[in-house]
Amino acid sequence: MMRFAASHASRIAKTLVICLIAAILLAAGAFIWTLRVQEIHKWEKQTETFSIVLAENTSQQMDFGYTALSNIADRIEDHWSVSADYLSKQLGTNDFHQFLKEKVALFPAIEVISVLDVDGNVISTSRDFPAPTYNLGERDYFQVQRNNVTQKVYLSNPVRSKTTGHWLFFLSHRLTGSDGEFIGAVILGISPDFYSRFYKKLSSDGHAAISLMRDDFTYLAQWPERKEEIGHADLTGSAYRLVKEMNQRSGVLITNGAASSGQYDAPKRMEAIQTLDKYPLILNFSIDEDLYLADWWKMSTAVVIVALSATAVLAASFRILIRLFLLRERDMRVMTELKREADLINRNQAGLLNSLTEQQSALKESSDRLQAIFQNAVDGIVMIDESGTIEALNPAAALIYRYSEAEVIGKNNQLLSPQGQPGLMELVMTRREFLKTGRLRLEIERVRKGGDLFPAELAISEYFLAGKRKLIVFVRDISERRKIERMKNEFISTVSHELRTPLTAIRGALGLLIGGAMGVLPEKILPLMSMAHKNSISLTRLINDLLDIQKIEAGKMDFMIERLNLYQLLQSAVQSNQGLATELAVTVSVIDENHIAKSHAIQVDQGRFQQVMANLISNACKYSPEGGAVTLSTSLLPNDQIRVAVADQGIGVPDNFKDRIFQKFSQADSSDTRAKGGTGLGLAISKVIIQQMQGEIGFYNRSAEESGGAVFYLDLPLAVTKDLA
Repeated sequence: MMRFAASHASRIAKTLVICLIAAILLAAGAFIWTLRVQEIHKWEKQTETFSIVLAENTSQQMDFGYTALSNIADRIEDHWSVSADYLSKQLGTNDFHQFLKEKVALFPAIEVISVLDVDGNVISTSRDFPAPTYNLGERDYFQVQRNNVTQKVYLSNPVRSKTTGHWLFFLSHRLTGSDGEFIGAVILGISPDFYSRFYKKLSSDGHAAISLMRDDFTYLAQWPERKEEIGHADLTGSAYRLVKEMNQRSGVLITNGAASSGQYDAPKRMEAIQTLDKYPLILNFSIDEDLYLADWWKMSTAVVIVALSATAVLAASFRILIRLFLLRERDMRVMTELKREADLINRNQAGLLNSLTEQQSALKESSDRLQAIFQNAVDGIVMIDESGTIEALNPAAALIYRYSEAEVIGKNNQLLSPQGQPGLMELVMTRREFLKTGRLRLEIERVRKGGDLFPAELAISEYFLAGKRKLIVFVRDISERRKIERMKNEFISTVSHELRTPLTAIRGALGLLIGGAMGVLPEKILPLMSMAHKNSISLTRLINDLLDIQKIEAGKMDFMIERLNLYQLLQSAVQSNQGLATELAVTVSVIDENHIAKSHAIQVDQGRFQQVMANLISNACKYSPEGGAVTLSTSLLPNDQIRVAVADQGIGVPDNFKDRIFQKFSQADSSDTRAKGGTGLGLAISKVIIQQMQGEIGFYNRSAEESGGAVFYLDLPLAVTKDLA
């Protein structure tokens, strides 16, 4: 009951505090918004006043320029307006040049004053004497003065000076002869840079921007300067919107800023626009939000700080009050909670003790099981650390090496390797298979106590303990197996040699009979003779494969390495196997679009290389469908290697056959021998031959989108890189 009353009182107090905080925040927000409206209104008046002052200043500067231009035009018309020819002769003097130069010196905004003849040629100029010979007849100010009899003074579009390349805009005055005809024009060039420098001084550290434009909204001068806008009309800006769309001559607008600057992230701007009464000019003075809201930001920050401080104090006071209010109730619950937690802790401790006992028993059982396996394994087991030191060996390993456990524990494993052979840790770190998979299986000679050598099969795996690499080595003495294999090889070699001699005679005799050496054979006998001849060829190939395997295992296969052009080797391989391809209705071709094969050579035994290629091409032809295509292609690999690929359009290599495809007597299924022919030795022989020539052989299946089939490839080292074609 007491707990319910305290909770109810706490909820009421919390609601009151939330209402007070909300009222404080709403009042602060309303006050800040009112300050913003007042600040914007104040700055609108100040900005408009400043724009009026700038407009008046600009008007006075234009008055001065108009006056100077009119004085020069009046003087010319009073003294030299007889005709155009007379004007050209009289004004091309140094005295008149000095007169124009003095006029320019009176007003910093004027950069040049020039007099043009009736064709637009420069007669005299304040800049140089004698006047440069160039024509300004294409300028808008000249054409306006020439084509309009009533035109007096005209304000031009900005153009680049033909002398300096700088932007200028011109005031021009028509010159009329004594008969009222057009005899030339006086032009006064005003530099936008003068206004830009003047506007820069008024920019309030970059917060203000000022633009001067004609009444057609063409930019004449501005700050900040954007040279790409000078001479272009802005028909989307604030000035256009106020004057054209809103039909006002002056006013203040608050814009997004992006429309004026072309930047999407530009701040808002307050723009005061004034149209000059006397001249076709518009002045745009704008300031950014950072300037006209600077004081508001300061006052708003202060108001926010005060409001947040008040709410923080109120919240802190409420929190203290609630904590004091609930302290008594919490103290009453403490004893009950402590008793409950003590009971729970006791139960948990009992459960943890039981669990720990069970885990220790399971750990001991697992350790005993592993130790039993280690001690009773048939194969020897040796454990080596990352420095090559022997950490443990089982009784089977001790029996194989004829050492006691005490004689090898703590010694380097080099003790078990023949003299001159590296230790196992050094050996595995040089093998690509181990570096890739962490496992290695190999047959190698080992040494027993006393120095006796014996052949051993090692299965090496790495594992990590406390972040350190260690090796576990399974050792099997294969002396007896080697003896049996040697006897088998000797038997196969003897039988193969004894069979090959009579078989060669049989194949030759059958070939002569089929070839018609004894006359034309009867039609019923010819298919039987052809079948016998074909099978004799297959049997010869089988015997040759068996002999090659025997040579490989005995280490007696000879290689004559030569530097040979790869393209010629591939063409020869295609020609040698063309008969089989034709028989199976399959096309075989070399694809060398980038001339990789033609321009590179490899170092191989030509006969053995052609033996491998014959194996790969014949397999590809056999497993391609009728009408299919077998292609030979090449590609360059890193580390100065080149890849030769043989691709077919068959069904690819089955997944369950991939791991044993390069083993002896291996075929995809039992039906392949009859359906496709072969002994299952070709790829095993090819792998050994390629490895002897410092290469690698492999394969992969292509996807259905890539025409399917299998691709067998040879990766061989390059002999040269220059063009050999």
